[in-house]
Amino acid sequence: MRLNPIFRPHSSPSRRKLSRSLAVLLTTSALVLSACGSTEEEEGAEVEQAVALEVDPSRVMLQSTGAGPGRVLEFNDIPADEDGASPQETTIEVSQGFQQSVATGDAVDPAAPTVTDFGEGEMDTITLPLSATAAAADEPDNENEVEADRNVRWQLGTPTHSDISQNEDLASATGFRLGLRSNFNGQATTVQLAAPVEATDVGRQTAESALMKVLSLPVVFPDEAVGPGAIWSVDSRVTGEATLLQTTTYTLKEVSGQGVELDVSVTQRPALGALSLEGQEGMAEGEAGTLNVLNSNTTSTGSLSVDLGQSLPVAGRVEFTTRVIYGGEDSEVRVVQDSSSVLDFG
Repeated sequence: MRLNPIFRPHSSPSRRKLSRSLAVLLTTSALVLSACGSTEEEEGAEVEQAVALEVDPSRVMLQSTGAGPGRVLEFNDIPADEDGASPQETTIEVSQGFQQSVATGDAVDPAAPTVTDFGEGEMDTITLPLSATAAAADEPDNENEVEADRNVRWQLGTPTHSDISQNEDLASATGFRLGLRSNFNGQATTVQLAAPVEATDVGRQTAESALMKVLSLPVVFPDEAVGPGAIWSVDSRVTGEATLLQTTTYTLKEVSGQGVELDVSVTQRPALGALSLEGQEGMAEGEAGTLNVLNSNTTSTGSLSVDLGQSLPVAGRVEFTTRVIYGGEDSEVRVVQDSSSVLDFG
C-alpha cells in the first residue's frame, strides 16, 4: 500500500543527515527498575531489598458478555493452608526482536510483518524457569502501595539465552524475585523487584527486561459475569525500545471448572505522536525539526490456557509484531521500526 507523500523532498545530503539522526534518536534502551540498598535473606540467593513501584492501572473494557448466564472469573490461587502449599513450577520463553530501516514513502508497506516474516532467527530468546506463589495481601505499608487482594511472587530459576555467550551473565540473575500486589481479577496495583546481590549488570538487566515483558501481557478478567464468546480488552502501557500503548483483547472460548481457554490478540501504538530532532547528531543548527508518527500497525495471534488456581498461564503462545512509521518535516524519508515479541507459556 502506497503512502501519500505529505512532505516536500529533501536533497540527498539532507536525507542522509536525517537518516543518521533518526538512527540515534529512535534507538532506546529498556527501562531498568531494580532497587539498590540493603538486602533480604530468604531461600536461595541473597537479594537486594525490594522496592514497591506503583503501576498504571490497566483499563478493562467489556465488549460482549458472551453466551449463557456466565460467571465472574477470578483467580483463587491463595492456598487455604499456606504452609502446605506447593508453588506453581512453569517455564516461559520470551523472544524479542527489533529492526529499523530507512526508505522513501512510496517504498514502505504500512502493514506489520508476521513473526514468521520478521524472522524468529533474528530474535533473542530467554528461557525463564519460574516458581510462582500467592498469598493474601497485607495492608499497604508504604506510600507506593495501594489496596490489593493478593500478593503474587515469581522467583526465577536459572535462565538461559539463545546467545550462549550471555548465559554466564544471565545465570547470575538466578533467584531474581518479582512481586505483585494484585486483585482477584488479575489487576496488578504494585510491582516489587529484587535482584540477587551477586547479579552482574548485564544479567540483572536482561532478566528484568524479560520478566517485565511477561508482566506486560496481563490476564485481567472483567468484573461482570461472562460466558463463551465474551470479549473484553485490557489497555496498558509497555516500556521497551520505545513506550507503547497496548491493547490486549481476550475472547473467552471455554470455561470448565478452574480451566479458562482464551484467544488473545494485541495491538500497540506509540505513546508519543512526534519526536524532536533538536540536538541530534548530524543535524546542523537550525536544521532540526519534528519526526512524526505517520502510521502504526500490529499483526498478532495467540491463545492462553489459564488455571484459576495458578498465578501464571499454564500453556499457550502469543506473538505479535508492531510496525511504526515515522516521517520528518519536509522530507520524503520514512523510518520504519518493527518490534516483534513471542511469549510461550508452559
